[in-house]
Amino acid sequence: MKSVLSFLAIWGALFCVGACASKGTLNNSTVETVRVDERLYEVRIAPTDIENEYRMLIVRATLVIYPDPEREYTRDWNVARRYMARTCRGQAYKVLEDRLEDKVNLYTRFHCGA
Repeated sequence: MKSVLSFLAIWGALFCVGACASKGTLNNSTVETVRVDERLYEVRIAPTDIENEYRMLIVRATLVIYPDPEREYTRDWNVARRYMARTCRGQAYKVLEDRLEDKVNLYTRFHCGA
C-alpha cells in the first residue's frame, strides 16, 4: 500500500510539473490546435515586420517523458510543412531559420514566394 501511495505521489508531482510548465509563446500569433498521428500540437503563426515573412512555433500539447529530439523534430516538421503551405497559399516557401526548443517544440521563420 505504501509503494502505491508513493507511486501516486510521484505521478501527481510529475503531472503537476508537466501541466504547469510554460508552453512556448509567440507574440501576436494566431493559435490552432491540431491532432497529427494521435498527438496534439498547438500551431502558432505570426507575421514579422517583413512582407510575406512569418514566424511559427509548433508546441507539443501532450506530455512527453524522455523525448527523443530527432523524432520530435521530424514530427514537428510534418506539422510545420502543412501550415507553411497553407499560410503561403500554395506558393513556394523558404525556411530562413529553424530550431528545436525544449527538445519538443519547433520554432521556424519562413518566407512565402521564395
